[in-house]
Amino acid sequence: MPDPHLLNPPQTLDEARTQIEQLWGVVGQLESIVSELKAQNEELVEQVRELNERMGKSSRNSSRPPSSDSTSQRANRKKKPKSTKRKGAQPGHEKHERPLVPESDVDQIQRYFPTAACGCGGSIFVDPEPRCRHQVFDIPVVRFSVIEHQLFGGQCNGCGKHHCAQTPDSVPSGQMGPNLVALIAHLSGRYHLSIRNIQDYLVEHWQLHFSLGALSQAQAKATSALGDPYRQIGDFVRQQPVAHADETRHFRGNECRWLWSLVCVQACYFLTQASRGKEAADRLLGEFTGYLVTDDYVGYNRVPESRRQLCWPHLIRKFIDIAGRVSNGGKIGRRLLLLAHAVIRTRHRWQDQLIDEAVYYRRMQRLRRSFHQTLERGARLRIDGRTKRQCQHLLKRESMCWTFLKDHRIPLDNNSAERALRPYVIWRKLSFATQSYQGDQFRPLILSIVGTAQRIGISSYQFIRIACHQSMIEGEVKVRFPFDTPRLATS
Repeated sequence: MPDPHLLNPPQTLDEARTQIEQLWGVVGQLESIVSELKAQNEELVEQVRELNERMGKSSRNSSRPPSSDSTSQRANRKKKPKSTKRKGAQPGHEKHERPLVPESDVDQIQRYFPTAACGCGGSIFVDPEPRCRHQVFDIPVVRFSVIEHQLFGGQCNGCGKHHCAQTPDSVPSGQMGPNLVALIAHLSGRYHLSIRNIQDYLVEHWQLHFSLGALSQAQAKATSALGDPYRQIGDFVRQQPVAHADETRHFRGNECRWLWSLVCVQACYFLTQASRGKEAADRLLGEFTGYLVTDDYVGYNRVPESRRQLCWPHLIRKFIDIAGRVSNGGKIGRRLLLLAHAVIRTRHRWQDQLIDEAVYYRRMQRLRRSFHQTLERGARLRIDGRTKRQCQHLLKRESMCWTFLKDHRIPLDNNSAERALRPYVIWRKLSFATQSYQGDQFRPLILSIVGTAQRIGISSYQFIRIACHQSMIEGEVKVRFPFDTPRLATS
């Protein structure tokens, strides 16, 4: 506060000079206070801006899952316009009917004939072939089968030594046969049932009563049987020219771990790891040397930028977030969003053969230049520091946005990996966490087997059943995935 004596008029020149010096000192103090208040105000404004953006985060403008959206955010989602067409098949739709099963494969045939005489008094000659074949499908009343193995002993009448028969190697050591083990594994990996739900299913449908521990041991037997096919999937995916990678949380008890995925057109490979760091990504990728499609996560930075493609839908969500800001930052975001949509649209027009390859590459190069110029303008912003930092970050990684121009097999999105992880996310919500290392092994293995079988068009249950039979009865698992031909390999 200024000295009260400064308010009194000076009597001499020296007093006037002293008062002036004191006033200048007060002015300096006020300037420092004002500058400090400005800095605090700017910091508070930035905090308010970040809080508002955090409150406005949703699955539309961030990497958050749609299930995390609030009720109001779900209500504000953009909905597709209601179709004016009526429900069901449209006029001109090709009719689809279930094909008739050949008579040789029918379990029972019941034939019906007309009356022997017509109302006019004449005789009726029966056609040699039926005019209508109507087939009714049903399932039998199921019951488990039990095979009892009795071991007899005996005593030598010469030396008196006791002897006992030995179980053949083809007899399983436990109480579950290979078909039952395969069913338990398939109910987990394909239909996401928990151990307790599998227990209830076996009681309701098969009148089989097994403890939770016995069912868990059955999964361990399936893990042992499917180990070689699981490693085959990993080796196959790492040899592909293009692959997708993503990760999601996995819980063992209360500990947070991670489920990693590496996906290609014909196969998907999962791996459970304790961390989300670069070392975990390196273990997932192994000797992979192809093009890798991912989000902007730094864990994959071991892959050179020349072989890595960033997911454009992830970029679009980031641009939607930037476009919602005020001042020049919002303008930059809206421009980037417009360019991103143009990139997607141009790619689709080329894939639909609406434009030729020369036009496609010419338009992409023009969009690339505009994209770079917009990022440079955003990197020079003075007010919106967050947008500035995001643009500077994208400028450093801009080349990874356009890797798809090197090879037409590289997609613009990472949807393949996200769709592969979706069944596990559902399973995680339904079956809770694993409780042991055995569970951490079983989940990625069975997901890899089921997902790969679906991608190449074979029965995942038949594949698991054959593998369990070979492991438990024959002692050697020979079944492998037929990545060259879409049929089930049995040897």
